[in-house]
Amino acid sequence: MKVTKEQRDLNKEKILTAASHLYREHGIDGIGIGELSRSVGLTHGGFYRQFPEGKEQLVAEAIQRTFDEYCDLWSDLDSASEVLRSYVTSEHRDSKQDACPIPTLAADVSRIGGAASDAYTQGIKRMVGKLMEKKGDLPNGTSEAQAMQMLASAAGAMIIARALSCPDMAQKFMSAVLAQWGEK
Repeated sequence: MKVTKEQRDLNKEKILTAASHLYREHGIDGIGIGELSRSVGLTHGGFYRQFPEGKEQLVAEAIQRTFDEYCDLWSDLDSASEVLRSYVTSEHRDSKQDACPIPTLAADVSRIGGAASDAYTQGIKRMVGKLMEKKGDLPNGTSEAQAMQMLASAAGAMIIARALSCPDMAQKFMSAVLAQWGEK
C-alpha cells in the first residue's frame, strides 16, 4: 500500500518526537531502531524510508529537534537570568524525557561523534545565541563569554544535581548557580 506524502511527513514527525524524548530518557544507545519504530506504530522498513542514512541521520535530526525545543522555550523570556531561573529547577532536574539535551545527551554524543556531534554543536551555538539576545549585564544584551559561562554553569549544575543521591546537596549546586547568574 502506497503511503501519501502527508502520511510520510507525519510518520517522520512521530519518529523524531519519540526519539527526542526516548534518547534523553534512555540514552542514544539505550533504544534500538526496532523498539523506537514499534513505539510509534511503524516497522523497521517504515523507519528506513524516513531515514535512509539510518540511525546516524535519526540521531542528528532528533538532537536538532531537542535543541529546537529548548530554544523555543527561551524565546519568550526577557533576560538571561530569567532563562536560567526557568532552567535550574527541581522539575527540570527530575525530568527524563523533556530534559535539556546538554545534561542528557553530552556523554553519548562525545562517544558517537560525527553527525550527532555536528547537530549538538549547532544546538549549543543556538543556545548561546539565545542567551546573548537576552538582557544581561551589558546594555545591548549578554556577551558571548557571559552566555557561555552561564550555560556551562547551569548545565553543569544540572548534570551534577541529577547524579547525586543527596537531594540537599543537589539543591545547593542549583542554588549556587542561581545565586551567581539567576539574580542579575
